[in-house]
Amino acid sequence: MSKLKTKRFALSAVAGAALISTLLAGCAKSGPQGQGAPGADKGPTTIQMMTVFFTPEPPGDDDVTKKEIEKRTNTKLNISWVSSNNYDDKTNVTLASGDIPELMLVLDPFHPQVKTMAAQGAFWDLTPYIKDYKNLSAFPALSWQNSAIGGKNYGIPRVRPLEGSGNFPLVRKDWLDKLGLKPPTTMDQMYEVMKAFTEGDPDGNGKKDTIGFTGLVNPDGMGSFAWVENTLNGANGRWKEKDGKLVDTIFEPGTRDTLVWLNKAYKDGIIAPDFPTLKNSQVRDMITTNKAGIFADAIKPSWLLTGQMRKTNPQADLLPLTYLEGPQGKYVPKDSGVYGMYVIPKTVPEAKMKKLLEFMDYGATEDGWMLASFGLKDVHYTVKDGVIAPTEQATKDNVGVFLHLFANLDKYERAYQTGIPADFLNRNKQIIDERAKYSIADPAFGLNSDTYTKVGKDYDKKAMDLKVKIILGREPITAWDDYVGKLKSDAQYQKIAAEINDEYKKKKAK
Repeated sequence: MSKLKTKRFALSAVAGAALISTLLAGCAKSGPQGQGAPGADKGPTTIQMMTVFFTPEPPGDDDVTKKEIEKRTNTKLNISWVSSNNYDDKTNVTLASGDIPELMLVLDPFHPQVKTMAAQGAFWDLTPYIKDYKNLSAFPALSWQNSAIGGKNYGIPRVRPLEGSGNFPLVRKDWLDKLGLKPPTTMDQMYEVMKAFTEGDPDGNGKKDTIGFTGLVNPDGMGSFAWVENTLNGANGRWKEKDGKLVDTIFEPGTRDTLVWLNKAYKDGIIAPDFPTLKNSQVRDMITTNKAGIFADAIKPSWLLTGQMRKTNPQADLLPLTYLEGPQGKYVPKDSGVYGMYVIPKTVPEAKMKKLLEFMDYGATEDGWMLASFGLKDVHYTVKDGVIAPTEQATKDNVGVFLHLFANLDKYERAYQTGIPADFLNRNKQIIDERAKYSIADPAFGLNSDTYTKVGKDYDKKAMDLKVKIILGREPITAWDDYVGKLKSDAQYQKIAAEINDEYKKKKAK
């Protein structure tokens, strides 16, 4: 199998839906495990499947990519394509009916219905079988862990890259250069940069009309400001592991310090004053119109917005930060590595289940992923200097829909954006490599609490309402101390932590 040499990622637009192709130098020709594709000894193997599509129309039975996948795997695919607009509803109805396809995508592996059915034996426990499939077993360990239910894998994870997503600052590097500043690596440095962007006329128009940081909050969460809380707590999200247990960061000093830090930033006028009411589009507009110098997002928008700005300002440059260092050390978020999983109902015989694993194992090869993502070489795409360029035929043949069937094998996927220059792309890839050294995963990903399901959002909203009031100076920081003190003696709230930790023990058992 040829070695992938990732150069660039781009998606070809298909009837209004963008499909960005990952740019690779070559692709493999062997079947799964080098033993041939499923059904190679007989065949073809018929596979009943249900999965999602995001394009205006689903593929037809005569779809070029489908036929080629069938040819290379010696299968006959009977696929029920369901629009992303109503996939969750269709999933619920299908699971409730008991008439489950042989291979079915479940976008939320931790939905109560899915967990209950798994516990009742409705799906194959694939845990003891995965080791026999070279390509599936090569998936990141975190992808398997974060799709496990009670420490067991009842589905094949739909793998996604671990680095480059999440909520983390992107900074106008051209503004840093103009003011003679270096990219911040500590919270103190970040504060000084935000202040300089507000007071130092970084856009050079002679007016004090810029703000350091712009962002928004959610009714039940910190939104664009989550990186402050996460960095000061040294944790990715609500829960943090301590001594083998998960503790709620609402009780951590870093959460209180976050409110003090942001209240000072608000009083100093270095964050957008209307952050409680801003929308995401307004946040991005503030960046592209030189009203703000920092916002928080994934790496991918770095070129999207920089490209827009360079139409009038060739020096514009949005730099995703590699990490920020807080009291607990360096922090940057790590993604879950999974978005859904494919389950196999227990009504499928074991021999057929293994055939389905062979099929998905082929999808985890370079050959399978390239075909599903980009179609046929020299028909749907060409390769020049290691870069794949979609052809007009790719649009005509609706190529790329099968991208959602197989795993995403490119760890740099979030570095790319259409039209990105090589130097910008290479810098983003270097940042992803550096982030991998420091990134922190969410240890509670996929864990559920029945109590939280019932009342958790009410607690979240109360906490968030108070946080905003403290940041705005409408309540003193002592109001937070009082609130946290009450939560410590709130039996219902404490029950959430107990249930989360019970789930965590099961997850760690694997």
